Amino acid sequence: MRKILIILITIISVAVFALVGWYLFMGDPKTPTAEIIRNILPFGKGDDTNLQPTTNNQQPITGEGANQLDEFAGPTQDLFRISDTPVAGSVVFIKNGKPIVRYVDRATGHIYDVTLPTNASSTSLDKVKVSNNTLPKIYEAYFRSDGNAVLLRSLKDDSDTVVNLTLTLTAPKATSTDNLYTVSSTLIRGDISTLAVGPSNTFYYALRDTSSVVSSAFNGTGVKNLFSSPFTDWRLASALNSLIVYTKASTNVAGYAYAVNTSNGVLTKILGPLNGLVAVPDTSNNKVLYSYTESGETKLFVKNIKSKVLSEILPRTLAEKCIWGIKKVNLLFCGVPIDDVDAGEPDNWYRGVTHFSDRIWLFDTNADIAQVLIEPKQSFGIDIDMFEPKLSPNEDYLIFVNKNDLTLWAVRLQ
Repeated sequence: MRKILIILITIISVAVFALVGWYLFMGDPKTPTAEIIRNILPFGKGDDTNLQPTTNNQQPITGEGANQLDEFAGPTQDLFRISDTPVAGSVVFIKNGKPIVRYVDRATGHIYDVTLPTNASSTSLDKVKVSNNTLPKIYEAYFRSDGNAVLLRSLKDDSDTVVNLTLTLTAPKATSTDNLYTVSSTLIRGDISTLAVGPSNTFYYALRDTSSVVSSAFNGTGVKNLFSSPFTDWRLASALNSLIVYTKASTNVAGYAYAVNTSNGVLTKILGPLNGLVAVPDTSNNKVLYSYTESGETKLFVKNIKSKVLSEILPRTLAEKCIWGIKKVNLLFCGVPIDDVDAGEPDNWYRGVTHFSDRIWLFDTNADIAQVLIEPKQSFGIDIDMFEPKLSPNEDYLIFVNKNDLTLWAVRLQ
């Protein structure tokens, strides 16, 4: 019996090694093994590079709906695509009285500006290239609120080393006929695990090598240690002059969220222990939206930080698929899956195993009112998995990445 067991284990081991060997040698010889791994989980975060959906019957965007909503085809609908190639990050700001979306192309590192229509009768988009400095494979980009500084994250020379580079963008002179900005770069040192954009010229980031969370200017100067902790797997969320830190979410791990006083580094617990915890503070730092898992189900609540009052949000979604209003701070804009969020989230969504098809909802947390703003699947036959939502300063547009293929989209709100 023991001999049979040994033979079976040997056969299985040989088969596994044979499959791995076939994958490595029969795959693209130009793709290093390290890159294959990174393309699945760059930075250990949910930024898919596998752009073909795998679940929920997702399909590439094709057909009449895609033609109506394709890049610069004329945004006569309330939903349209800004970029038909994957993006690393974006920001929305006002320039000359018009809403501008500035984004980084994921493959090249080139930066583009897209001017959004200022009224519902406009039927065209204007796109210009801001920077043509080629920086391949930018997995993440974090813009300063005015769009004139950006931190780019990439991987160094087919290794697992993350490079953090900030670019300062200077607009061309008014007399210039060239649209390209002047670019100066600064390398940000340290093993940065995660970061968040703060107010003005500030951003916050967690350092694995020093087990600390710090703040600095976008060019890396003025580094200030906020607090140190043996725990390094933090996620960060900024609100006004405050910072929320919470443990990296997993359905099998109890998570905690803390408010950080950025002046003295004092931590105050606001949530936890809750499995799969994700926290999103509002822009006034009075409330926090959070999702977690309980008995295999996703729960979604708003907590008033001062009064401790809890309000459940229905239908449920992952908190990362939501953003708070800017002018009307009681409003929430969320991508809510048509089907329920299954057990195993948010882990499977982070890994790119799960893809959703969302309706876009508006929640008024003061009046307890919820309404559907747009149904991409029903109206256009398009599957939208909303990720990294942002609002234009005047709240006339909702901008987001479609996690199904990492393209950039907009919803007209006014």
